[in-house]
Amino acid sequence: MSKIDAQKGDLLVEFFSEEIPARLQVGSGEQLENLFVKKLVSREVSFVSCKTFTGPRHLAIVIRDIDLVQKDQLVEKRGPRLGSDEKAINGFLKSNNISLSDTIVKKTNNGDFYFYSQNIVGENTAKILPDIINEIIFDFVWSKSQRWAYSDLKWARPLRNILILLNDEPVDGKIKIGKNTFLNFTNFSFGHRHHNQKIIVKSINQYEDLLKNNNVIIDRETRKNKILSDIDLLLNNKQLNLKQDNTLLDEITGLVEFPNVMLGTIDNEFMSLPPEVLSTAMKVHQKYFTIFDNKKKLAPKFIFVSNALSEKNRNIRITEGNQRVLRARLSDASFFWKVDTSNSLDHFNKKLKKVLFYDGLGSIFDKTIRLAKISDFFASFFNLDPSLAKEAALLSKADLASEMVGEFPELQGVMGGYYSKINGATSDVSIAISEHYKPKGLSDELPKSNLGAMLSVIDNIDTLTGFFVINKKPTGSKDPFALRRSGFSIVKILIKFKVNISISDLFTEPLKIFDNASEIIQDELYAFIIDKLSYILKKDDFGDDIIKSIIDLPDLYKIPFQVLYKRIQSIKTIHKTEEFKRFLSNFKRLNNIIKTNELPEGSQIYLDQSLFESSEEEDIFNISNHLRLEFAKNRYQLDKQEAILNEITKASTLINMFFENIIVNHENNIIKNNRLELLIGLRNIIIQYINFSVLKD
Repeated sequence: MSKIDAQKGDLLVEFFSEEIPARLQVGSGEQLENLFVKKLVSREVSFVSCKTFTGPRHLAIVIRDIDLVQKDQLVEKRGPRLGSDEKAINGFLKSNNISLSDTIVKKTNNGDFYFYSQNIVGENTAKILPDIINEIIFDFVWSKSQRWAYSDLKWARPLRNILILLNDEPVDGKIKIGKNTFLNFTNFSFGHRHHNQKIIVKSINQYEDLLKNNNVIIDRETRKNKILSDIDLLLNNKQLNLKQDNTLLDEITGLVEFPNVMLGTIDNEFMSLPPEVLSTAMKVHQKYFTIFDNKKKLAPKFIFVSNALSEKNRNIRITEGNQRVLRARLSDASFFWKVDTSNSLDHFNKKLKKVLFYDGLGSIFDKTIRLAKISDFFASFFNLDPSLAKEAALLSKADLASEMVGEFPELQGVMGGYYSKINGATSDVSIAISEHYKPKGLSDELPKSNLGAMLSVIDNIDTLTGFFVINKKPTGSKDPFALRRSGFSIVKILIKFKVNISISDLFTEPLKIFDNASEIIQDELYAFIIDKLSYILKKDDFGDDIIKSIIDLPDLYKIPFQVLYKRIQSIKTIHKTEEFKRFLSNFKRLNNIIKTNELPEGSQIYLDQSLFESSEEEDIFNISNHLRLEFAKNRYQLDKQEAILNEITKASTLINMFFENIIVNHENNIIKNNRLELLIGLRNIIIQYINFSVLKD
């Protein structure tokens, strides 16, 4: 009996191609798994697990305990409506090769119809696999793909071989890649490019080991771990440490099949360059790792990972070659450094007058002038000297005209910090310039200095405002100017640095400078920042209900950021306490009674204290007045937010006593409406803090 006649087995599919770019590999593995799952499920073929493998030339999947025979399927087809003309009925019968006696009539919501049920016996999985493979290949989406000489197929790089084993047996089939060109399924793969040895695969369980024996580590995590462990071995006892760089590590993992880690030396003449220049030159152009000594200073060494198989003499030649290439790169960097440091920042700023920021938004120099103008307003919120803020703003973009940043854009800001210090700027200004592009993403570190934080905020606010004014807002998934990142940066810094500024204040001065008084643009900017605030609060583990309670506030854009944050922190702290739960229950009872006894639309009812008949009404009236005064006095005072919340929750007992002893639905409509107006007044004061009605019990 053939193995394929068994009930369950394993499936191995490998696509072998020329080198796939490292940045595409992880996504290709995920896509391959998703496509296989989709195709198998739609064909009633079950399985237990999947595992994908990605490397420079190998893209593979192993599916465990897959059905070797497709499940039988009962397919029901609906025909014409009962009473349809004979031509329609005969057409349905003929297309399915059946007679009228093979059909049944079923009632549906749309009437009675003829139905035909057919039991389709499941095929052997080996028989349907060629169709599945063809569908997967032609459904595959690459962000960049290519065709090659004889092929109509688009793949990331030329596809050379397709290995398929089902239960350790080859599967017959092929895919059409050109007019008269086919790629047949095989039972072999290929080893390391150095030998490019054809490898016959007889057992799926031995697939990984077989490739490893031929110098291909097919599992991505295994390759990555080998790189790290080999680096540790190389640096052990040398008092050297690796600069952690996960982005570079991920890229290198996708460039090598069998990592060969080596240590190179940097010429001493280049060690006087700023360490960021050395690290960037090594990382960006050469894919080298930076090394630190035990004092956390950059060491005159670097780590590189070769795809060449390890051999002593070859390793020496490769190391010498890499050192020679790095020497040329660093010679260029040294030249840029000498040229740049011989010029003033004024020289660079004059050059920026000819560098367009964006059509309709002027030059980059124009942007620095705008930043300088609004820096005076923002300086007070960050407790800064306005003159320092203005100086930092005017010099912040100068390095964009430098030779070094022209070659290494990644160093923008960093080089500005060095050049400003050389040109006599204070340490505060230099540090601020060096860190004002931070954060570069949600998980990136923030500026450490107040001046750097302010500079980052006004830079992002200017960018946001400008692009909104010229109608270049993000749409859907498109955000070509990274405006969402700008929004996140603003919010994160304002929260971290406890800047007590409102959303409306963020854009008052920038909109004036852009000479734009459009309320539509203003409201769009407010909504944009509120959306980013909501997202960050969720990332900070605030519940959806707590976030909504603050976002619902009608005066949200007027409330200082720290007051907002203090309110939701206070709610998060107490919302699970018994005392707050009692308050919330009583408030919701109050709110529900108001909603179920809405006063007539347009009615003008004024609270009349002379209509009170009880002390409970007086108590509600008094607490309302007390809270009203508290809000009038301390509404936006940061240090009073917890006290206001405590005063609000104290109303719980009075609300409860009111409902225990007072009937709102009084038989006298005047008294009833007066009591409703009394409750409405209390509720409207309470929800000025947050919208308590949306909080979960």
